[in-house]
Amino acid sequence: MSRSLTGIAAELEALALLDFDPMNINADGAGRLQEICAELVERDDPERWAPLLYSLMERLDAADMGSPGPIVHLLEAWGGHPPLLAESLRRKPTPMTVWMANRLLNTGPSDAPEWLELLRRAVWHSAASPEAQADARDFLEHQAHAGHKTPSNVVNQPPMLAAGDGV
Repeated sequence: MSRSLTGIAAELEALALLDFDPMNINADGAGRLQEICAELVERDDPERWAPLLYSLMERLDAADMGSPGPIVHLLEAWGGHPPLLAESLRRKPTPMTVWMANRLLNTGPSDAPEWLELLRRAVWHSAASPEAQADARDFLEHQAHAGHKTPSNVVNQPPMLAAGDGV
């Protein structure tokens, strides 16, 4: 019998940056995360568990949880993740979420301008780490070379935002 979502949420919440530290010989975060994601894939309520994964990415934004790793594989296999990804980028862009946005842009979505704007805002977002900001900047430049309309000045000037947009 599978665990309750509350039990899974508690295990995700218990994961710490030290669990993903390559210098920590006792680190087992990657293995635990793989097991949790294997458990989640068996559940039929992704709209309930997917927010837990975004919360983990935001909380442990400095952790290397794989590239793409079990979280990205699971969310992309579900397919309903883009709205949650956009919400996460608005709250706290992380290296993993800006990378996911770039992966999504690489598929040529019809809403590419909105994703480009989210990446642009990530460059200036007050909650984003310097790494997430730099990654967002790099991905915008990549997308400009890939043919998306991202003027060179888009990265160098902060966006006009409404109150509460995190910039």
